[in-house]
Amino acid sequence: MSDTKLNEPDKTIGQDNAAVSPFGEEPDPGKNRRPADDIYTGQDFRSSKEKEEKKPASMGKDIFILVMITLVAGVLLGAAYSVTKSPIEAAQARARSKAQSAVMSDAENFEVLHSADGEGAEGIPEGVADALEKAGIGSTSVSQIDAAYDSNRNLIGYVITVSDPDGYGGDVELMCGISHAEDGSMTIAGISFLSLSETAGMGMRAKDDEFIQQFSDKNLGTADQIVYSKSGAEQPNEIDAISGCTVTTSAVTDDVNAALIAVSEISGSDDGAAGSDSGAMETEQEVSE
Repeated sequence: MSDTKLNEPDKTIGQDNAAVSPFGEEPDPGKNRRPADDIYTGQDFRSSKEKEEKKPASMGKDIFILVMITLVAGVLLGAAYSVTKSPIEAAQARARSKAQSAVMSDAENFEVLHSADGEGAEGIPEGVADALEKAGIGSTSVSQIDAAYDSNRNLIGYVITVSDPDGYGGDVELMCGISHAEDGSMTIAGISFLSLSETAGMGMRAKDDEFIQQFSDKNLGTADQIVYSKSGAEQPNEIDAISGCTVTTSAVTDDVNAALIAVSEISGSDDGAAGSDSGAMETEQEVSE
């Protein structure tokens, strides 16, 4: 009897023997189960592989979009430039014409003789750059030389466009009107700024009439250059420096002297400003702006 009871199966009421796990725990079909295709077909691996395959296509699409945006932007910029080009050029021409008249008021018309860009005129003579280097102002450049004529088409002088890079705020560009006599002497008719970006209330005072008028109708000998004085101009070729603005004054002075040298070169004078001694220039390097 006792042996028979030991060998009898456990017939627990309500217990499904088929659902009992080998470890004596009943499995939960709805808990932490993964789909059959994920278990047996490698769904995770296939999904990551498909993402990798899509990356090149996605990158190509992004590149295409960027290229199209760039092309559209370029077309729009080109259209804007074509629309604004003519008005800008017209405004620049008016500004140049106004400056020419300001520095050579007796002239009725002007003609471009030499231009650095070579458009419609000969280039700047090579001798001008050599003479500027010899005078110690090689960094100053002459970009255009215009002839000034009276109503009878008589040549009465030249208008020189010059630029010096050593201003306190950048390039100092101006026009300088100069008449040249047969004996080699020259007269500065006046100057007019085309570009000046100096310190407000300091170097920008170069545009004040008090400073500009110092160059009007200034007669110079055959070998004279303009020099500036911080203690009061006394000689015919001297001007008063802008107080506290040595750098700006020096840049303007270099521009005017470069114009004198250019006129001396194109007029064929061997005794003009091109041969002057650069040691006469103020050389103090004080920066006071």
